[in-house]
Amino acid sequence: MSLAWRYFLLGTVILTAFAHTAHAEEPTLVDDKYSLKADREALDKLRKDIPVERQKENDEKAFMDQMMSDLTKSPAEVRSRFSSILNKKREVFNKDMTKVRQDFNKVQTKEREEFTKKAGEERKQFSRKKASSDERKSFFEDQESRRKEFYENQKSKRDEFEADMRDKRKNFDDYMRAKTDEFNQLHRDYSSRYQENKKALEDQKKQAAQKKKDLQKNIDKEYEAIKNQPATSLGVEGSGN
Repeated sequence: MSLAWRYFLLGTVILTAFAHTAHAEEPTLVDDKYSLKADREALDKLRKDIPVERQKENDEKAFMDQMMSDLTKSPAEVRSRFSSILNKKREVFNKDMTKVRQDFNKVQTKEREEFTKKAGEERKQFSRKKASSDERKSFFEDQESRRKEFYENQKSKRDEFEADMRDKRKNFDDYMRAKTDEFNQLHRDYSSRYQENKKALEDQKKQAAQKKKDLQKNIDKEYEAIKNQPATSLGVEGSGN
């Protein structure tokens, strides 16, 4: 073994040992409380102090960002998914509105039944006793007055209910329209980025195919050069002259 080779091996051993020691003694970059996981936990705690409306805005922005983040999805697929989500939200809204209306109708129906039943019982009790004409007139006028007041009160509640339902419907439709407009604006940008990414991928495939083709051509060329070289005699070994 030459002296130069021995020095080379010795240097390799020393460098290897040094690298191993340095790796073993290398401290962690940050304390656990500064790690990414700790930061995320801290952000979750800070989120509790963020106003609900701001949290909602942040969540909605994150939703839109997520919709536009996967460039492997075609613009048509992204729009279809968005439309599907909107349709599901609309179905839930309509279902909730129907439930609220049904509950309101049940309450008013129950109130009418109870009012009618009570008025009937009052008439039965009144009919059991002898009453003068004035008393009868006063009794039925009082019942009629309370009946009108009751139905006017129900109508007033119905009008308020319908107005509230219209407001909720309008607010929902306005919200859906605003989110659709926001999506359309972001979708135009996404479509451009998708086409650019698609073209870049196609260019990469073409370049890879061309490199493969060139490599194969070079291999074939070298093989042809070797194949066309004249054969070299290796000689015949004999047992001697």
